[in-house]
Amino acid sequence: MEKLLSVVIPVYEVEPYIRQCLESLLVPKEQLPLLDIVVVNDGTKDDSARIAREFETAYPGVFHVIDQENRGHGGAWNHGTELAVGKYLCYLDSDDWFDTVDFSLLLGVLQGVDVDLVLMNRTNCIVNAGREETVTMKNMVPGIVYDANLYDWLHSGNGSNITYAHNTVYRRTMMQRYLPLFCEKVMYDDVILQVMPIMAAENFLFTPLNVYRYRSGRPGQSYDPAVRKVRAGDVTTVVKHLLGFVKEHRDEVPEGSTRKAWVEAYYSLFCSWHYRELVFFPYASSRKRMKDWDTFVRDTCPDADGGWEARLYRLLPYPLFYGCLKLEGFLNRGWRVLKRMI
Repeated sequence: MEKLLSVVIPVYEVEPYIRQCLESLLVPKEQLPLLDIVVVNDGTKDDSARIAREFETAYPGVFHVIDQENRGHGGAWNHGTELAVGKYLCYLDSDDWFDTVDFSLLLGVLQGVDVDLVLMNRTNCIVNAGREETVTMKNMVPGIVYDANLYDWLHSGNGSNITYAHNTVYRRTMMQRYLPLFCEKVMYDDVILQVMPIMAAENFLFTPLNVYRYRSGRPGQSYDPAVRKVRAGDVTTVVKHLLGFVKEHRDEVPEGSTRKAWVEAYYSLFCSWHYRELVFFPYASSRKRMKDWDTFVRDTCPDADGGWEARLYRLLPYPLFYGCLKLEGFLNRGWRVLKRMI
């Protein structure tokens, strides 16, 4: 039987979570042969890989454990994508899990379509607060195959997270075309998925299934503020990679299409957004990195609009610019908290 869906799972130091992750993929036995589950052991030092091999033994031909020297999350995704054989492909981090019932229903949907992308809803499980938040895709009618060149990406209401790993299934050959796609040995390597699939896809379908369960709020995650301060330099690496990808492949996107307009808009947005990201650094480090970033934007992306952030940086003395962006970030966080309380 041909494999319908490959699930790529990077594994590194996730012993407390890996069993729940893999058990969540155990759909009814008649559907199991449709799955190609690629577990990439990224040189883990705990018992995660051993637990994964239990599944490989119990479900031969379904689970495959691949060993590699440590290449980081992005390296595991690159390797797993390269080895995947399913018609479709999705990603699952090994500290997260799938809703098994909706995952089984998703396989039924995939059997009846032939598209480049399948978009879904998703749920954030905020473990330290004991609550869940469902993120629902907006302005998409279930079951309709949309022409990617005509759909209004810019005004969909879904921001830049339309084709993120937590809510998207991709055509496997489309993803393999761009390998190696992800930066290796850095955090935030999945940022490229905010742009690349829309550049590449000719059509897509939305289903209101809610498959992905994202474990949020555990210490050490990439969006932990303490981690972001230390690893903010990784963001510079992945944003440069994203901008380089757009510059290399932008001519492949049809002129006049709505996805061309979306790609060009977010090309500029990522340039301007990173000025704000660099304020996560302490003042002295931020000042140096901001200067380097502004030079990069001027020299490498002169056709991108750096936004008000770039104009303000070039206008104000740095202490005043730094203070303005710190204040803006504080007010934005306060507003988000207030909205949740209302």
